[in-house]
Amino acid sequence: MASPHACAALIATFPALARSKRAVVGHTRLAPVSALAAVAAAGPVRVSEVAELMGLDLSTVSRQVSHLRRDGLVESTPDADDGRSQRLSVTDAGRALLRDERHRMVDRLVERLVDWDDAELAEITALIGRLTADLSAAPQHHPETARPTATTARTA
Repeated sequence: MASPHACAALIATFPALARSKRAVVGHTRLAPVSALAAVAAAGPVRVSEVAELMGLDLSTVSRQVSHLRRDGLVESTPDADDGRSQRLSVTDAGRALLRDERHRMVDRLVERLVDWDDAELAEITALIGRLTADLSAAPQHHPETARPTATTARTA
């Protein structure tokens, strides 16, 4: 089981990791590229589903999607299940933009990770995948390891 000390050390790396991500991602030509990637990954999807996937407010994602529509990167079609709703799909231009952005990011990583070998990258990729899955999952309650609170102290 992870110790509080090890978890605190991990948390301390989060700001540096976010800065590193920005260095690799850089300034995209289009701010809502993340929304475009979410639409591409989810297939025909409602704006509300994109917001949920991204963990963002619906109004924020709606603004991003309106830019994507305006720029011809996504298109809307009526939802077959609910005629009042629209489903978003990525256009050919949107797929091309995502492909170009991905190539640019890969090139930046290749430049920065010259001292890493493929085995090290595979290992860290697997660990980050496991970490994000565990952080996204509902917390598991272990009464024997839980820290006492005022409520549990009174009921003990």
